[in-house]
Amino acid sequence: MNSSNNKKELRRKAILNDDLLPLLVKTSIPTIIGMLVMVIYNLTDTFFVGILNNKSMTAAIGIVFSFMSFIQAIGFWFGYGSGNIMSKKIGENEEKEAEIISSIGILFAIVIGILIAILSWFFVLPLSKFIGGSASENLLNFTVEYLKVIIISIPFGLYSITLYNQLRLCGNVKDGMIGLLIGMAVNMVLDPVLMFVFKFSFIGAGYATLIGQITGCIVLTNLSEKNGNIAVDLKKARINKNRVLAGGMPNFSRQSITSIALILLNVVAAKYGDGVIAALTISSRIVALAYMIMIGWGQGFQPICAMNYGAKQYDRVKKAFKFAVIGGTLFLIIAAILLYVFSEPLIKTMSNDNEVILVGSEILRMQCITLPLLGYFAISSMLMQNIGQYFWASIISISRQGIFYIPLLYILSNILGQFGIYLLQPVADVLSFGLAVIVVRKICS
Repeated sequence: MNSSNNKKELRRKAILNDDLLPLLVKTSIPTIIGMLVMVIYNLTDTFFVGILNNKSMTAAIGIVFSFMSFIQAIGFWFGYGSGNIMSKKIGENEEKEAEIISSIGILFAIVIGILIAILSWFFVLPLSKFIGGSASENLLNFTVEYLKVIIISIPFGLYSITLYNQLRLCGNVKDGMIGLLIGMAVNMVLDPVLMFVFKFSFIGAGYATLIGQITGCIVLTNLSEKNGNIAVDLKKARINKNRVLAGGMPNFSRQSITSIALILLNVVAAKYGDGVIAALTISSRIVALAYMIMIGWGQGFQPICAMNYGAKQYDRVKKAFKFAVIGGTLFLIIAAILLYVFSEPLIKTMSNDNEVILVGSEILRMQCITLPLLGYFAISSMLMQNIGQYFWASIISISRQGIFYIPLLYILSNILGQFGIYLLQPVADVLSFGLAVIVVRKICS
């Protein structure tokens, strides 16, 4: 027990006192690796399904992903909401309060996960149609088939995301990453094994995801009991302590509005055929490779921001924000150049269909133009959230895929047709970047 307390205190002192740039690099490396593996993990299903050379199957993967993105939003809601408060409480030396908040977040994840899974299973056909699976009969059949398996993984996914974020935001990014990465690695290894060795074909990717989620839960639970972490203990939950929901609202807002935007995009793009949906799926997964690595860098900033803000070291928070933005933007500039130059070969790794390659390459190149703006956009939202400005964090979070994206989806597609869909994300990126600059100057000046 003393060893556990010593590890917690050493971690706290390091975040409050160490040189910021080396500290930011240290806290970011595990989250960058985690985000990199997460993107590769998201690409894995698309890659192996692409080998089957059926664009309806590839499109179905993208459609189900839009639904799972919403489920992940709930996990981030509980995980960030509880993890942010836990981090501040540790900064204030109130560990018992942190334990209570941890148990509330986990309890929410388990109960809500089971309820969503039951409802989704009973309404799987209308759900598949609602999220964009009705473009063709083949697409609907594949969407229903894949979704039935993925639904079972929902409670495990919510639990894992919640516990991972609690570990990460309390300063132990290493254990959180290990748990998450082991689950993902199991999924990635099982994808080709179940699809091609055991002849499960398309649906094998779904079973691989389910087994990977269960494995992640087991590993994360085990790690939560070691290395000075706050262990899972549902007996400590206090329902009246509901600040978890307020603290995680910016993340839920961002992720859920992203999911809704993806669903609406699939519905609008459906009139242009399965090929366009497949191209959107592939190009978005590729550009996410760069964006999520940058998010991993920003996540290394979050425990530094939260703990130092809790300790009233405000100048240190501002300095850490500056380092995080500069580093994230420089990386995205380099990534944008590389993705632009190699856009067509990258799309070809995911599909042999000429239409998908042509459309996907064009979409990817257009998104590269505004990609560097996303460093400031994302990290400014993290700053607002971790200093307790939940309203402004939520506004920034939902602006890119909600406030600007959804109206532009209908405006640009009606004016420019199919090309309007290609132009959609870059325009939304410029507008959301401008909003983030205005908010940060207003709050932090």
